[in-house]
Amino acid sequence: MKKTLLLLAAVSLAALGACGKKAEPMASSGPPAAADASGPPAVASAAGDAPTPRTPMLAMAYQLHLALPSDQVRPLMESHQDACERAGPTQCQVLGAQAHTEGKDDERAELDLRATSAWMRAFRGRAEADVRDDGGKVLESGARGEDLAKPIGDTEAGQKTRAEEEARLKALLARRTRHPGDSLEIEKEITAVQNDLDAQASALQDMRDRVAMQTLSIAYESSAQVAPRGANAPVVSAAKAFWGNMMGVFGALIVLASYLLPFAIVGAAGGWLIWRVRRPRRPMPPPAA
Repeated sequence: MKKTLLLLAAVSLAALGACGKKAEPMASSGPPAAADASGPPAVASAAGDAPTPRTPMLAMAYQLHLALPSDQVRPLMESHQDACERAGPTQCQVLGAQAHTEGKDDERAELDLRATSAWMRAFRGRAEADVRDDGGKVLESGARGEDLAKPIGDTEAGQKTRAEEEARLKALLARRTRHPGDSLEIEKEITAVQNDLDAQASALQDMRDRVAMQTLSIAYESSAQVAPRGANAPVVSAAKAFWGNMMGVFGALIVLASYLLPFAIVGAAGGWLIWRVRRPRRPMPPPAA
């Protein structure tokens, strides 16, 4: 009996020792624990990354103000207009062109263009060179841009949403309904969705055209009409305006005379009639004896 108990105790101790040896490597295994520890920081790093900025989609508009001799204003404007027309509508389009002549030294013109960025870049350099070759100068040169990336993205997202809604409505309409009135209401909703899609498509195309084609507004002006600058500007301006101001005063006097002359004529005629009526008559001479 004692031998049996001692044998069972020895077997139990051996089994416990084997279990301890198997459990110890699992508790001391390094790689899995290290992998778990490295996981959360990677996720946090990814979550902390800044969002990717939206690619800008700029609609650019340029302005030029040119001053040149009076006899070169109209020819230069027509030359620039002709250059745009020769490039073709896919490269350049003339939006407006006009010229004004108010005197010998007062010539003005305006030209509005829309063109691709490559053509516009080359033309702007040519326009500034042309005005210098003609003895003029660039008074002002400016640009402004409007980023249409967000409006275009919002419109595209709206199109997707409305297209999905249209698909759901058409699937609902395809089912057989017992009430014709339900089908009519669904068709009305589909028509409204399609109208919205058409409006969004038109707005989206307009914005994309503005990004693809840049605009340029050019103002041409006679050098003689350019406002002087500097310390002597008031004297120079007064000297240039002297003859015009004097003629303006004479013109105002002529206009005033045209208003007063009819009253003067009527007054003179009335006074003459009153004088004829009220003047004393001479007594008749007595008859001769």
